[in-house]
Amino acid sequence: MIKRLTGYLLLGLSVLLLLIFYNYSQAQTRLRQASQTQFNIELTEFPAEISIGESKRFALKVTAPRSFSTTQTGIYYSYDSTPSALMKGDSPAAAGYQSFTPDYFAGSFRLPDTFDLNLSFDRRGTVYFRAYAKIDQDHLWTEEKRIVVK
Repeated sequence: MIKRLTGYLLLGLSVLLLLIFYNYSQAQTRLRQASQTQFNIELTEFPAEISIGESKRFALKVTAPRSFSTTQTGIYYSYDSTPSALMKGDSPAAAGYQSFTPDYFAGSFRLPDTFDLNLSFDRRGTVYFRAYAKIDQDHLWTEEKRIVVK
């Protein structure tokens, strides 16, 4: 009787371990096949030159799956260059740009979308700028661009 009970117990334990291993293997396969959510931001339109006081159109496109939104997007700019690479952990405070566009500074904006902005500048020089969007905890940045204000 004890031998039979021990045999059933070992058989049950073996089946349980096989099921656990099978479940683990399936989960690992799904993780390997899953793709990471891709976010992207790009400046799609901006002028090379602008006159003082003139308003020009800038456009940026934020790409993400339809279930996502951004809480802040726009253009950060300054007369001082910040050419270093900005990563998804770098907030606007870390970037060092002095100004930003207020149009989409706060809210909830569904993605993917293209955002149109009008900018004007009040003094001559070279203005350096980047498009920015915050999605979840990620800070997305484009490469730094420049515009000449005449």
